[in-house]
Amino acid sequence: MKNSTDEFAARAAAALREVVSLPGACDRHRDSLTGLLDDRAMHRALTDAVEAAERAGAPIGLLFIDLDHFKNVNDRHGHVTGSRVLGQVAGFIDETAKKARGFAARYGGDEFVVVLPGADVDECLDNAERLRATLAAIIFAGGEPPERRPLVRVTCSIGVASVRPASSGDSAEAAGEGAATRLLRLADDAMYQAKHAGRNRVAAADTHAATAFSARVL
Repeated sequence: MKNSTDEFAARAAAALREVVSLPGACDRHRDSLTGLLDDRAMHRALTDAVEAAERAGAPIGLLFIDLDHFKNVNDRHGHVTGSRVLGQVAGFIDETAKKARGFAARYGGDEFVVVLPGADVDECLDNAERLRATLAAIIFAGGEPPERRPLVRVTCSIGVASVRPASSGDSAEAAGEGAATRLLRLADDAMYQAKHAGRNRVAAADTHAATAFSARVL
């Protein structure tokens, strides 16, 4: 089962890379500051990934990342510094996504999403915790050239969720959109659980809980 899931993840990642790299599509659907997929492109790519997971009977994971108190960076150092730091943070998020054969997007402001085809909740937690620890350990240079101050520390709160989309009576597209929305909501809710637990943490949605929502917080 693990080998088939890995094979699906590799195929899904290759297909998604092809979609987001189409001539002319790259610039139109990428965030101008970070170079990541923008919100609109993320929703389309996520729906496609969910539909592929449903056909393959494989899980799909999502990391919802929110930078902690990032408004303070803008207020203290200015928006130019904030934008430079956001660009650097986005690079580490993109690297995490690529290593896990997924893709990253800027959801808006200081929120980011990483989609991981074929990833169960434990794989999502591993990737999220590595990313959280990496960002917390780095001192970002907000000036230009890089050696100039201000120097900024950034932490993040990450919510993760993984679902195994099930076929429904709806059309494939409608089913994919519904599962994509649920996956985003679960990971977003888990992110808020991480923030409420003290920030600079990772929380995982329990998609099998009897209640509407519960989470594991690391």
